[in-house]
Amino acid sequence: MTAILTKKPLSAPGERAASPSSSIPESGPRPLLHVVTSDPDLSARTFASILAVTLLAAAIVRLYDLGDGLWFDEIDTFVHYVRQPFAYIVSTFDNKNQHVLYSVLAHLSTVIFGDSAWALRLPAALFGVASIGALAWFGANITSRAEALAASALLALSYHHVWFSQNARGYTGLMVAALIGSGLLVRLTSEMRPRPRFAVIYALTMGLALYIHLTAALVVTAHAVWWFGLVMLRREKLVWPYAWLPLIAFALSVAIGLLLYLPVLSDLLPTLLAPSSGGATAVWKNPLWFAAETTKGLARGLPGGWLTLGVAATIGLCGLASYARRSPALAALMLLPAIVTGAVLLIAKHNLWPRFFFFAAGFAALIVIRGVFVVAKTLWPARARELALAGSGLLVLASATTVPRAWQPKQDYLAARNFVDRTSRPGDAVVTVDMTAFPLNYYYGRRWMPVNNREQLAAVETQHARTFVLLTFPVRVAATNSRLFAHIRSNYTKAAEFPGTVGGGEIIVMTR
Repeated sequence: MTAILTKKPLSAPGERAASPSSSIPESGPRPLLHVVTSDPDLSARTFASILAVTLLAAAIVRLYDLGDGLWFDEIDTFVHYVRQPFAYIVSTFDNKNQHVLYSVLAHLSTVIFGDSAWALRLPAALFGVASIGALAWFGANITSRAEALAASALLALSYHHVWFSQNARGYTGLMVAALIGSGLLVRLTSEMRPRPRFAVIYALTMGLALYIHLTAALVVTAHAVWWFGLVMLRREKLVWPYAWLPLIAFALSVAIGLLLYLPVLSDLLPTLLAPSSGGATAVWKNPLWFAAETTKGLARGLPGGWLTLGVAATIGLCGLASYARRSPALAALMLLPAIVTGAVLLIAKHNLWPRFFFFAAGFAALIVIRGVFVVAKTLWPARARELALAGSGLLVLASATTVPRAWQPKQDYLAARNFVDRTSRPGDAVVTVDMTAFPLNYYYGRRWMPVNNREQLAAVETQHARTFVLLTFPVRVAATNSRLFAHIRSNYTKAAEFPGTVGGGEIIVMTR
């Protein structure tokens, strides 16, 4: 039931593990990585059938209510990129919010299905479904089919995964690439004579991943570090060219990425190096805030909240210990991309948004499911498999109860607009602050006055009997415009608040 360091070659998905008689000879070169998978009680046909049902369920919950409650980044992408001509999309990189390949795919979707929020999000939903299949394939390469299917089902009916699958950004596409790239790297390093096409497919996959989100460069970097570590630990001479195919794959993926970004290469570094949040020292750069926000977000998407999170973390640690004990290399392969991403963001003093680590959710699901199998073996060794499968099933069902939360608006700009329309009277002033201005004025069709400082707001107040102020992400407003934020807090009262599933993204309506 486990992936272990062994002298046997890796079995292909759908095949049983190699028998001892087919193991690699004791003498001569060996692969960098030795992995064996086995699951004699689950045939390839059964695996494929269960996976098909899982993918169908994943598609249903991701396509349901797909067009509801766009948030700021989605609206910004929709207006500034997706609605523009194709030539403009591929030749513009003036904002970190531009996920070029996603913008291209969303543009094609809106051309085919019409200019709608549903069409805008469709590529993310399809990538989300594809990532479930990619997880099953990757899992079957490193562990048992049963664990791979359980992890895929858990992710298919996960609040967090459904949320990101209904988020018009490139994160689900990045997850697909991270899983496929990692699986190909396993094949490239565990077979004596890996097929060169694995290197080509890796390069194409990660090159396109770079085009959908530039943090894919950190995944490739982590893969390169992992491979280099295996090479350094090896005491035998590497066989040319087979053992060097991963290095060729890394170089090709970077070359493909650079080629795709060629039309915007002059804008790439200036845009990436531009300070986040206008250069303000925001709490988003604080590792403690990141840890608190991540755990709070995870608890919000789990049945039972914090208690369940604590239990899941404990089980996950058991699973991680199992992977680390039986195959330190596989444990490192799953952990290093997230570690490298976090280290680079810290060094660059970039905002530590939890969504940058979403691509690692598939690895986390595998680790948690492994923990379930470990705990089952500890509690009832004689019936460990049955107990583990039952426990995994209950975990999936419990997770499914949280999915409807993902269908709620990410940011409810529309409800806030309608509230002001109902309650404002002729002669009232309505002003928008920071990240409420663009969505309400350019997407939801209002022409309310944007204010950028306290003096502008004070001038509006002197000319009107009553003033409405709409704001969101108060943490950002406090960091980037502290005088305006202090004035609003001191002189206005809250008239309404419209929650959203984006952390801190509630739309607040203040009146004076």
